[in-house]
Amino acid sequence: MTLIIASDAQDHLILAGDHCAVLSRVSNQGAPDVVLRNYRKVYPWKYGAIAASGDVFLMACFHQLVLHYERRGQPINLLQVAREAKAARSRSGVPPCQSTGNIFFTLPDSEGFALYCLSVRTASIECEIIEPVSTRFSMREGTPDKSACHAFNNRLRPSFFFPGVDAFHRHHLELLGRFFADQSDVDELVTASFDVYMLEKRTGLGAFWPASGTRKQLAAIDLQAGGGCRLTR
Repeated sequence: MTLIIASDAQDHLILAGDHCAVLSRVSNQGAPDVVLRNYRKVYPWKYGAIAASGDVFLMACFHQLVLHYERRGQPINLLQVAREAKAARSRSGVPPCQSTGNIFFTLPDSEGFALYCLSVRTASIECEIIEPVSTRFSMREGTPDKSACHAFNNRLRPSFFFPGVDAFHRHHLELLGRFFADQSDVDELVTASFDVYMLEKRTGLGAFWPASGTRKQLAAIDLQAGGGCRLTR
């Protein structure tokens, strides 16, 4: 299970994710099913931040391929990269219905930075840009209810509403904290602890917070130099 929140607050982008991940026997190459409550979903990277719900190894493959093309100086076709990542999962024995999910990431565009969502489904892949003053929630179907999501989105504020960027950060950290805590109270597969990255769209300057209530070692995906990836704890 997962809860990822991806918001465009007009002049800043916000990407947050809780710490729960469910690794199924199929997606984890035959290992027993396991529920992690200390899994890191938000990764700062060269272009801001990236996070994913669904098949965590699909996200790792996508991440790795983007960096591979970038190192070679080749154009990056996001849909093609996602298709290649899904094909890599198929070659490792994961059926198309298991290698699905949403991949959220920031990338520079002609006017600064934008927040993208790739929706990888069983037989299709779609890419969209999250529009200003809007939020995408990636979570178990039916939770939380639409009124909670709408109330969250209505409290997004651009930085010029505040006396400084620190106040902007505090407002949205508190907003996220309440949302994750409320969802954790009603869904055992969501943690109240979370990580968040906020990026200024015009300059690309960003800040990362591991917003955990207690210090804990987080499991993460390790992208290996040889082209593989593995879960580290």
